[in-house]
Parts: sequence; C-alpha cells; structure tokens
Amino acid sequence: MSFQAMAWAVKQPLPCQEKIALLMLANYADEKGKCFPSMKVLASDCGLSLAQTRKCIVQLEQMKLVRRQMRIRAYGQTSNIFALDLSQTPTPIERPPTPIERHNQSL
Repeated sequence: MSFQAMAWAVKQPLPCQEKIALLMLANYADEKGKCFPSMKVLASDCGLSLAQTRKCIVQLEQMKLVRRQMRIRAYGQTSNIFALDLSQTPTPIERPPTPIERHNQSL
C-alpha cells in the first residue's frame, strides 16, 4: 500500500462509489501508483456489483485519474494494470443546486 496514493485518493472530490473504487485501487498501489487487482476482487472490496465497479473505473478513466492497461498472457487475459495519476490535483465537481439553493436564488 502506498500512503501517498491513499492520501491523494482521499482528497479527490468524487461521488461515493467512484471514491471508494479509487480508494481501493490506492490501497493496492505501489509507490509509483500502479496496481493490478482483478475486477472481481475490486468489486468485492468496494461492496459493489461487478457491473457497477466497471462503471466506476470507466468514470475514473474519463476523469483521467486512472489509466488501465490490459495484460495478456499466453493463456489469455489476466488482471489489468491500473496506474493512478498522482499528479492530478483535486478540482471541485459541478453539482446541481439543491432545491433550497434554487429557492434562495429565486428570492
């Protein structure tokens, strides 16, 4: 486990499921931010379904927080290598205003 990766992941302003997926990846990461847990293990660690975990990984890739590289062996595909982009600085996420905020804006 990389303390640097865990500290970085905690600071990322993400929705709950994406954040837990990022934290679980950071938990497996080495000092360079690389890890290779299987999707099955990752889903179990996150407490999410396999499909939801895959969606979270896709979201993290789109945010450029994680890069995924397939690993192919002679007998077929094995777990992916995930690389966390520890240089990414947290940026606030846009969220729609709550009903109370909308009401206060209209006053």
